[in-house]
Amino acid sequence: MINKRKILKALKADYTAAKPFHDDQMAKIAKWVDEYDGKPYGNEQPGKSRVVTRDIKKQSEWQHASIIDPFVSSDDIIKAMPVTYEDGPGARQAEVLLNTQFCRQFPRYNFMSKAVKVLDREGTCIIQTGWEYRDEEVEVEAPIIGIDPTTGQEAIIGTEMVTETRVLLNRPTAKVCRNEDIYIDPTCQDDMSNCQFVIYRYETDLSTLRQDGRYKNLDKINIQDADVSTDVDYDSEDDTEFKFEDDPRKKIIVYEYWGNYDIQGDGIAKPIVCAWVNDTIIRLQDNPYPNGELPFLVVPFNAVPFQLHGESNAELISDNQKIKTAITRGIIDNMAQSNNGQKGIKKGALDVANRRKFLSGQNFEFNTSANDFYDGHYNQIPGSAFNMLDMMNNEIESITGVKGFSGGINTSAIGNGSATSAHGVLDATSVRRLNTVRNIAENLVKPLMRKWLAYDAVFLDEKEVVRITNEEFVDINRGDLGGAIDISIHVSTAEDNSAKAQELSFMLQTGQQTMDPVEVRMIRSEIARLQKMPELARRIMEYQPQPPQPDPMQVKLQQVQLENAMLENAKLKAEVGKLYSMAEENYVDVRKKTAEAVLKEQQARKVASEADKIDLDFLEKQSGRDHEKELEKKNFDRLSNLDQMAFQAMHGDKNLGVARD
Repeated sequence: MINKRKILKALKADYTAAKPFHDDQMAKIAKWVDEYDGKPYGNEQPGKSRVVTRDIKKQSEWQHASIIDPFVSSDDIIKAMPVTYEDGPGARQAEVLLNTQFCRQFPRYNFMSKAVKVLDREGTCIIQTGWEYRDEEVEVEAPIIGIDPTTGQEAIIGTEMVTETRVLLNRPTAKVCRNEDIYIDPTCQDDMSNCQFVIYRYETDLSTLRQDGRYKNLDKINIQDADVSTDVDYDSEDDTEFKFEDDPRKKIIVYEYWGNYDIQGDGIAKPIVCAWVNDTIIRLQDNPYPNGELPFLVVPFNAVPFQLHGESNAELISDNQKIKTAITRGIIDNMAQSNNGQKGIKKGALDVANRRKFLSGQNFEFNTSANDFYDGHYNQIPGSAFNMLDMMNNEIESITGVKGFSGGINTSAIGNGSATSAHGVLDATSVRRLNTVRNIAENLVKPLMRKWLAYDAVFLDEKEVVRITNEEFVDINRGDLGGAIDISIHVSTAEDNSAKAQELSFMLQTGQQTMDPVEVRMIRSEIARLQKMPELARRIMEYQPQPPQPDPMQVKLQQVQLENAMLENAKLKAEVGKLYSMAEENYVDVRKKTAEAVLKEQQARKVASEADKIDLDFLEKQSGRDHEKELEKKNFDRLSNLDQMAFQAMHGDKNLGVARD
C-alpha cells in the first residue's frame, strides 16, 4: 500500500531543502535582469539625471541575430552519423525525421529566440521536453463485406457507420521554462546526470487539468487556497491584476516533482513523477520517458565550474555600464544646468521702449556696443569624458566580442592600426561568437535532439510518413530508430560562411580552367549553400547540361546535304550493282562457252574411239584374229566343263563311301 501522505511530505521536504540554493541564484538573476532592463541603481538624487545607458541589453540585441541564425537559416541543420555500417539506414531515417520535426513541425524560430534571450539575460536556460498527443473520435462510412449469392464470392454488400480514432498530433515538444519556477537538486554540482530531482512549478487551471486526462483528485482541490495570489513566493507570469471569477478558469499553482523516490518501500528509488496542489496529490506514476530520464535540459551561458547555473553577460560588463552611466549622467547634468538659450543685457543699454521691442522679438535700438549683449550656451564638455566613454565601449565590445556600427571595437583597442591587428580583432570577434553558438549547439540542440530521438523510438506510430519535398514521401519505421547514432549540428556564423564562400570563389577564379566540370559544379553548389540558398545549391548539383539548340536554317541545309548524299550513295550503289551484274553475266557466259568446248572435246573423243574400234574390228577380221578368239573361247569352255565333271566325280565317290560306312 502506497502511503501518499508520507510521499508528499518527503517531496515537499526536498522542495524546502532546495529552496535556499534556488533563492540565492534567483537573487543573482534578479540583479542581472535589472541591469539588463536599465532599472535605476538606487543612488539617484532629486533634480539630477536618472538615465541608465543599458549597454548590456544593447550588446545582447547586437549578437542575438547572429547567434540564432545558424539554427534557423536552413532546413537540414541536423546530421545523423552512424557509428557502424549496419546503423546507416537507421541514421538516415533519424536525420530525415529530426529535421522534419525540428524545422517543419516545431516553431524553432520562436523557441530559439526565446531560449537565447533567456540564456543571455539570466545566464541559464532550462528546457522542458515532452510528447504531445491528441486524437479525436470520428464517424466514418465503412463497407460491409459479404458473400454474393450469385457468384459465391466476397463482395461489398453495403455500408455502415463506424467510430474511428483519428490522430491529430503525435510529436515531441520543448518549452523554455522560467528559472524562478525550477528547483534543482543542489548536490548534482554541474552534472545533470547526477541530479536526483527537479521540481517544476507552473501556473494552470482546473479546466486544463481535466482536459489533459492524466490528473486525478481534482475535485478535492480547494480553489481558494490554491489561488495564485495566495502564494507569496510566486510571481505571476503576467503583470496584470486580472482574475477569473469562475472556478474552472481560476489560476492555480501546480508543483511537479520529477526524480527518484522509493514509493514501494523496497529500498530502491525509482524514477517517478508526482504533481500536487497544496496538500492534494493529483498525479503519481512512474516516469513515462525512456530510461526514466529527467525531461529537463539546463544550459549555461558562461559556465561556472562545479555549478549547474551559468553567468550572464551582465556579470562581465556590469561595471562598465555603471561607469558609462555615471559619465553620461554627469554630462547631462552639466548641460541641464547651463544657461543655454538665455539672453543677457547690460544695464543702461536699452531704454524702456526698445527693451519691450527686444523682449518681444522686434527690431530695436541700443545705446552701447554689441558686447553688452550676452547669449547663454552649453558648458564645454572636457574631452576626457568622451575618451572615457570610448574606452568603456571598447572594453565592453572586446569582452563580449560583439561589434556594433558605432565603431567601438577597432585595432586601436588592442594594438596598432596594422592589417595584422585588424585580422586579430575580426578573429577574436568571430571566435567569441562561434563559441557562443557552439555552446548552444552542444548543450541545448544536440541533447534536445537525442531526447527527441529516444521519444520517437517509444511514442511514435509504428510507421510515420514524413514529407521530404512536395512530391517525395518517406516511411519511417519506429523500430529502426534505436541504433547507435551520433547527432551532429551545423554551427557556423554568417562571417564564417562568407569567408568560406570567398575562399571557394578564389579557388574557382584561379583553378577553374584545370578543374573537372563536376568539381566546378560541386564548388558552386557549396558556395550557394554557404550563402543560405539551399534550393539553388540542390539545382546546381542536379543540373544536367543540355546540348545547344542548332540553327533551323543550318539543320535544313544539313538535311538537304544528307538527302543529296543519300541519292549519290544510291546512285553509286546502282552503278556498282550494274557492274556486278555484268560481271556475273560475263562469268556465266565464260562458263557456258567452256562447258560447250569441253562437250565438243568429249564428243570428238567419242567419235575417235568409235572409229578406232571399227578399225580394230576390221583388222582382226582381216587377219583372222577374231576367229582365233572364238576357238580359244570354245577350248576354254570345254576345259572348264571337264574340270567340273572331274570334281563332281571325285566328291561323289567320297559321299558314296561315307554312305556305306
